[in-house]
Amino acid sequence: MNRTIRLGLTVMAAAAMLSAADPYCPAYPSAVRTEMERSLSLDREFQAYSKSAQSRSRAASSPRLAASANVIDQLILGKMTADGVDPAPRTSDAEFLRRIYLDLTGRIPTPEQAERFLNDSASDKRDRLIDELLASPAYADQFTLFFANRLKVTRAHESISTPARDAFHNLLWRAMADERPYDDLVRQLISAAGEVDKSPGTQFAARWMDVDGPIQDSWDNITDKITTSFLGYKTECVSCHNGKRHLEKINLHLAKRTRADFWRMSAFLSRMYFVRWSDDPIGFRPRIIVTDRDYGTYSGSVPASNPGNRPARMDAVVTPAYFTSGEQPKSGDWRREFAWMVTTDRQFARATSNYFWEYFFGHGIVDPADAWDLDRVDPTSALPGDWVTQNSHPELLEHLSDALIQSGYRLKPLIRRIVTSDAYQLSSRYDGQWSPAYVKYFARHEARRLSAEQMYDSMITATHTEQPMELVSPPGVVRYANQLPDTTEPFTDFRVVDFMNQLGRGNWLTIDRSQDPTLLGLLFQMNDTQNVNRSLGLSNANVGATNRVHEIDASAAGDDQAIRRMFLATLSRYPSDSEMALMMQRRNGPRYQWLSDLQWALLNKLDFAFNY
Repeated sequence: MNRTIRLGLTVMAAAAMLSAADPYCPAYPSAVRTEMERSLSLDREFQAYSKSAQSRSRAASSPRLAASANVIDQLILGKMTADGVDPAPRTSDAEFLRRIYLDLTGRIPTPEQAERFLNDSASDKRDRLIDELLASPAYADQFTLFFANRLKVTRAHESISTPARDAFHNLLWRAMADERPYDDLVRQLISAAGEVDKSPGTQFAARWMDVDGPIQDSWDNITDKITTSFLGYKTECVSCHNGKRHLEKINLHLAKRTRADFWRMSAFLSRMYFVRWSDDPIGFRPRIIVTDRDYGTYSGSVPASNPGNRPARMDAVVTPAYFTSGEQPKSGDWRREFAWMVTTDRQFARATSNYFWEYFFGHGIVDPADAWDLDRVDPTSALPGDWVTQNSHPELLEHLSDALIQSGYRLKPLIRRIVTSDAYQLSSRYDGQWSPAYVKYFARHEARRLSAEQMYDSMITATHTEQPMELVSPPGVVRYANQLPDTTEPFTDFRVVDFMNQLGRGNWLTIDRSQDPTLLGLLFQMNDTQNVNRSLGLSNANVGATNRVHEIDASAAGDDQAIRRMFLATLSRYPSDSEMALMMQRRNGPRYQWLSDLQWALLNKLDFAFNY
């Protein structure tokens, strides 16, 4: 706790200094600047340690490295071996089991699934489990949520109706379930046209349109979302002002770019326009048509009565030019050409690979994953002052990008390559003296608090209290939080909504998602009536007709086996000898009562709340 408080004060102090240094850039608020400063600090620690290792004796060749055929291990473990950094031990089977279920399906395994894996003695059981989970519907649920969290298409936005929201969610889910090439999906999102309620992909543009501002603000919003989501670099800041005198401390590349550079990128969208109407004369229901003209260009002229939220643009006509290459369209279909330029840009493959690396490792190879500094990606580039490269493992990033391109932008091969590596399967426990420099070596697994959806879905799986959650539209009900199509659902169950809000789900509009541990979240998890009732064995108090405590108590298993079953159901592992001895000593009263107490305690352990 003391370390957490000290870290919080340090972050606040850093944010205050950065804000004081440049208070004029709302696109980079203090929290974002603090994250970028933290990442820069880790880059410096990593680079300094790596350079100093050149003057130290090298570590002996690693037998783990020699045994691995995965290129990720050759590069990650090879770098650690060369620089004398000891990696964490390999995960135990129980640690791996829980981690891979959470990462690939969004919830912990059932006790039956856990028992089957832990009792399997085959040497290839981890690879077989990975393939099984990648083929499951739960994989599609989890990675639909992965992309939905980034693109934030929600019916809470005034341009997105419920049918539009559903069309977008179904588009993402089908793409994940059918293993659609990712570049093809992104081209559809950038270039889709039609009526938003029915035409899949148009919801992306409608979500980021500025309903009340001039059309230029909509083009600019969508352009920034494209560069951030698909290319890994933010451009919102330079959509408002030149980078000079604003970004020198956080992004060398953007510090040299101008608003005019951004407008040329945004001009690719300047033949797109929106028709807004309603078929409901009583309660306005938005109906948006996204379409393209065969004429027009980007103009800085906006109505004096509606200038929008950005500073005044110069009153000049701007023609399209790609932000990094200067490439111009060869036909009049600017938006479709833009979609091809984005998805054939090598930065698209790099950013995609890096986003997935960040998801599985907690840090990107380039970090933050959505804030690339393109001047600090090439390790051979000369950098001013104390700046260091942002790309901690350039050879690895290029390898992952090549593999993604060669697979036809199918995501499962990339994911499988990552999670079958020994680098991914390192423990979060570290036996030696930890150094901040080791973060960018990926020398141990980054322990992270479960997301709101992971926490809810794991809790109902552990307690066996899955219940239908009603949606405002078909399919009508879902059973898991990572199946919810947006943050307005489940619209009739305030208890689930409250749980999600308390655990940091955010709302995809004004409140950002957070997985930071909080005292409020901890107290809510421990004391909320619904949460507590899920682990009660009394039939008149628990949530459904039965639950895990009731099932175990009603079984013929002895007390020691009941305890083992409860640990397996809740923490995906068996109790240690000391835990078993303690529980056997603490049995008191009816069995359902102490089993209820046991599961409540296990649900509130850090072992449950974190993905280790």
